[in-house]
Amino acid sequence: MFQVALKDLMARKRRLVTTGLAVVLGIAFLTGTRVLSTVLEDSIDSLISDVYEGMDAVVRSPEVQDLGFGQEVRAPVAANAVDRVAEVDGVRVARGVVEAPSVQLIGSDGKVVGSNFGPPTLVYNWLDDERLQPGVLTEGREPRTEDEVALDFATAESGGYEVGDTVTVSAPEGSETFELVGLMGLGEDGSRSSGARVLVFVTPVAQRLAQMPDQFNFIAAAAEDGVGDDELAERLGEALPQLQTVTGTAFTEESSEAIAQFVNVLSTFVSVFGYIALFVAAFIIYNTFSILVAQRTRETALLRAIGAGRRQVLVATILEAALVGLIASLLGLALGVVLATGLKAAVGRLFTVEPGVPSLPAAAIVTALVVGVGVTVLSAVVPAWRSSKVPPVAAMSEVSIDRSRVSRARLVWGTIFLVVGIALFTLGVTDTGPNPLAEFGAGAALVLIAVAVVLGPLIASPVSRFLARPFGRRGRVTSRLAGENAARNPKRTAATAAALTIGVTLVTLIAVVANSVKTSVDAAVNERFDADFVVAADVTSFSVGVPKGAEEQIRELPNVELTSAVRFSFFRLLDEFGKQKAAERPAEEPTNLPAGAPDEAPEGQDDFALGIDPATFFEVIDSGELTGSPEDMGPDTIATRAAVAEERGWEIGDRIPVYFAATGEQELELVLTFEEDAGQGSYLVPAETLQRNGLPFFDFDVAVYIQADDRATDAELAELRSQLEDIVAGSPSVQVQDLEEYAEAQTGPLDTILAVIYGLLGLAVVIALIGIANTLTLSVLERTRELGLLRAVGMSRRQLRRTIMGESTIIAVFGTLMGLVIGIVFSIALSVVIAAEDPGLFRYALPYGQLVVITVVAAIAGVLAAVLPARRAAKLDVLDAIASV
Repeated sequence: MFQVALKDLMARKRRLVTTGLAVVLGIAFLTGTRVLSTVLEDSIDSLISDVYEGMDAVVRSPEVQDLGFGQEVRAPVAANAVDRVAEVDGVRVARGVVEAPSVQLIGSDGKVVGSNFGPPTLVYNWLDDERLQPGVLTEGREPRTEDEVALDFATAESGGYEVGDTVTVSAPEGSETFELVGLMGLGEDGSRSSGARVLVFVTPVAQRLAQMPDQFNFIAAAAEDGVGDDELAERLGEALPQLQTVTGTAFTEESSEAIAQFVNVLSTFVSVFGYIALFVAAFIIYNTFSILVAQRTRETALLRAIGAGRRQVLVATILEAALVGLIASLLGLALGVVLATGLKAAVGRLFTVEPGVPSLPAAAIVTALVVGVGVTVLSAVVPAWRSSKVPPVAAMSEVSIDRSRVSRARLVWGTIFLVVGIALFTLGVTDTGPNPLAEFGAGAALVLIAVAVVLGPLIASPVSRFLARPFGRRGRVTSRLAGENAARNPKRTAATAAALTIGVTLVTLIAVVANSVKTSVDAAVNERFDADFVVAADVTSFSVGVPKGAEEQIRELPNVELTSAVRFSFFRLLDEFGKQKAAERPAEEPTNLPAGAPDEAPEGQDDFALGIDPATFFEVIDSGELTGSPEDMGPDTIATRAAVAEERGWEIGDRIPVYFAATGEQELELVLTFEEDAGQGSYLVPAETLQRNGLPFFDFDVAVYIQADDRATDAELAELRSQLEDIVAGSPSVQVQDLEEYAEAQTGPLDTILAVIYGLLGLAVVIALIGIANTLTLSVLERTRELGLLRAVGMSRRQLRRTIMGESTIIAVFGTLMGLVIGIVFSIALSVVIAAEDPGLFRYALPYGQLVVITVVAAIAGVLAAVLPARRAAKLDVLDAIASV
């Protein structure tokens, strides 16, 4: 039976290519991301080791704040601790290290160097110790005075700078200029770049730019000869019990893991689309083998008649599927390496990676083969089982036909899948299960399968006939034939359309949710913000804000009625509710700390608070009904959304325990609740309280809202805008915007993310269209005699082509319409959950224009998918086709 399967496979090479192409693409995505992830992790480990290579121990604050997305920042340590570290027995040298993302580099063209989505711009201080200093000079010398800077060589190249040039830096106080005196790099010869934009200053300047006067991010220590890392860390821990000491190795591992989390997120993100492609491929493979089984009914019967058993027939079909999966997986592995090489070259522009073609890790090979072969075989099991059940006599007499009715088994299994899918989908969107993403994906997959198995075949016939009507008067006969062909085998039509339904469902879901988010932001800004202008930093910038002193300058401008500045910082809620939320988080990896090291921050729920001026904030932003008075918001007070206070059981006057990384545990008195969240978050505190307790890295305003004089003319408003732009001219990432521009800026990053998602989802749609073309090609072979008879009774080649293309268009539009409906239903469910989190803020909005475009594009794509099958059908010889058995 293996020889039968092999010969049958090789006799139909074109079918092998079209069937396996979907698997090839899916496996290529999985393999490419896995290989790239391995390459990046190895490169990151190597680069981080180069940065911290000479540090045998690191002394730091135990106070840490989680910023989300795996990031953590620690409170700085006082500069006088450096001398205490240096005095410990076994320490050869100790230096305080500044390492902060607190500035932006302005290129020679006047624009900010790099993107806020990429590696950060980091300020370092020059360490006058060859072993502790990260990197080596490759050109020029180290900075020695307060007006000098050294740059990473890749950073200098990106900015268009050479040694001797004047470098412009956007700092918290505004623009500053420095003379570029040296270039640096990592590795023994300085030929490697970390990817981060590195600026090295003398220590006082680095501390000032990082807003840490007389402070360091951590203290690096190098051991004397004969003193090991662990021994040195233990001595330092005993000498400085109030601080936390880790070995250099542990510190390097922590840093590598923190950066690798972003790589893992990227790999997971792209891998999801690989699995989506394989899910779509499963429908195509199922449909293909269903048709092949129907076409080989007589061949199967002859095998049974000459002695082959049901098990042998089943094994032969599964073997064929396994061979298709194996070949496709191997091709996918090869294509995955090509994909990883291309991605590696692109990533290589951000930081140094090892040259050459990446190697395939064993785990990637095993995953590709198991997933690829497994998907193919599982997709072919049902058609194979069905083929083995056909009685030989019935098959040879052509009694066995694919029935159009939905069997009882389909109804039962379809109902089960639908119920379980809805349950899993609900768990995922409500974040109540252990793995919401997996539950959401599994639930959506089961719902789509249920629709394809039960609903699709039930409505395929009437919908196909209905869709055949609008194709025009001139093509009335061909349109009717196309509709009848699609309606004649509803299970096949539904299965073929299901692949496209998946892609359209996901595109529709994302389009609707994204449009709803944009509509919500626009409504919140335009309806609840009472400001003429907003001076704000780029929404993706977490290191540079509005220049210090800008609000005071703005307030003095003519035609300015009111200003209100806001800032933000992270904090941790320590009440019982917060502790419960913290307990629900996955357990963190144990830290590699020496015995006796001080504990880190107390457990609680991390969130962020806005620092406001209570006297002006509520004049600018309508937060709905207020309980309490803004006048009561003095030092050490907090305001929260009423729904949050009710959920946590807080009342006005309660003392709320919180934790700030800079100042530790504090208590804030709840003095005010507000009804509506206008996009400002759930917690508000006076700016001076946040400034006193927040980390120094966030000591800046993120926005200043400006109300102009009601009597100002359009010309005066234009002049005011020009004056505002002059004030922030030294900070290119800070912009002056009206409310419409401000709303667009808030959702700008969403457009970038959507473009990537749509591009990746396009893969699923392309695979679905390949499936339509594959199905039509096989159906042309199946209907050879029928097509010959149509030609014999007078149908022209053009009419035959039009019939095939009409059938493809009907299938494509049918799949698209199902995808639109399911996507909208999914989006409504997801929107209900989102709206429950922010009642009154989220507004559901259908992007009608986009949905129409999706439908039209799908119809056009359906026509294109039928070009080759239609051309092949038109080329059939009439006599040969009629004589076909």
